[in-house]
Amino acid sequence: MVVKRYIITLAYGALSEAELEAYSTLLNLDYLVLGRVGRCCIIEVEMLPQQTWLELGGLHKVAEVFAEVKSDEINRLNLEALTALTDKMKWAVSTYSESRSSALKFSEDLRESIKEYLKGRGVVKTKLLRGKIRKVDSNWEYEVSSQLLQKEHVIEDGFEVVAVKLKSWLVGKTVAVVDHIGYRQRDLERPIQDPTITIPPKLARILVNLTACKKGETLLDPFCGLGTILGEAAIRGLNVIGVDAEPSRVEGARKNLRWLLEKYGIRDASVELFQGYAENLNRILKRRVVDGVATEPILLPPLKHLPTEQEAKRMLERSSAIYYKSLPSISRHLKTGGRLAIVLPCVKSRSRRILSFDISREASKVGLRLYPLKSVKKYPLLIEDPSQRVMRGIHLFEKVFG
Repeated sequence: MVVKRYIITLAYGALSEAELEAYSTLLNLDYLVLGRVGRCCIIEVEMLPQQTWLELGGLHKVAEVFAEVKSDEINRLNLEALTALTDKMKWAVSTYSESRSSALKFSEDLRESIKEYLKGRGVVKTKLLRGKIRKVDSNWEYEVSSQLLQKEHVIEDGFEVVAVKLKSWLVGKTVAVVDHIGYRQRDLERPIQDPTITIPPKLARILVNLTACKKGETLLDPFCGLGTILGEAAIRGLNVIGVDAEPSRVEGARKNLRWLLEKYGIRDASVELFQGYAENLNRILKRRVVDGVATEPILLPPLKHLPTEQEAKRMLERSSAIYYKSLPSISRHLKTGGRLAIVLPCVKSRSRRILSFDISREASKVGLRLYPLKSVKKYPLLIEDPSQRVMRGIHLFEKVFG
């Protein structure tokens, strides 16, 4: 077994770490977290192919570490990991550190070292992609975005070197970036769209991965809307069942899934769609059980102003009724040991408090307990955006009895 160190740039912080941990259980992988710097998580794990990383929706990029040096040892850096060097190729450097000066200085030194290395191999006509320096929480990053890396085909036709400052500098070569183009196409090019009731495909993929369903198993979305979660599950090789109370949404999901299966050449996925209510799944599924459930029952509309705490609580109370009514039915049709990834609405009040409701108490009554992940300190896993007044909070449950 070959053990490698990887630098992972996370898109959603704690939620992305939870996805990584949940997906690792699917692969029976144990990994060690060596540290965190801003959005970067450094892990040690068995060597993984590029395709494995591309299954994850919550990352921006992954770099395989090939060297470790101190700040003043850049001239000793071994760059033999940079192969297939050609004129006219594109390359980039991204650095992550606790200070602005450190991130900038090491990026400059690293670029100069790489230029000398390329020159020594007769490669002089290349294009260097420039990054931007910015502060993320209490750390700094000089970064070339994963969007630009994908747009310029840097991973296929060139290289990016990533460096993260722990006690010393870990230096790696980027081996995977998230498929921004694919996610965007699945979001904007599908036949039926309605942003007021749909979840972003990247987040849908995270929910699917949290369930740790294996290829060939069945995932249920009892509030399927236009089928975004079902589509990401089908791409992962899962069979899918979607249920929604609105006939128009079921028909929209059918059209979207037909388009997606054709676009990606998926021939072996079973897709079943039904009009019905989540609290009465037995009328549709009879005695059937599924391997996992991923769903977003309620998406509150955007708010023009921050509500008072009383107003926020009233909105959430109306929403909670739908969750509490559907949990017994969902649990009844989830196999023992299966997981439920569910999105709850969270509302920021005028006092700047983020309010939601406690679903875990009701879930425990029907045999569902919060799934223990080492990376999760508490639920919900909040997708926080300072510009938004309504946010998403994610819980992950496991069926333990019933």
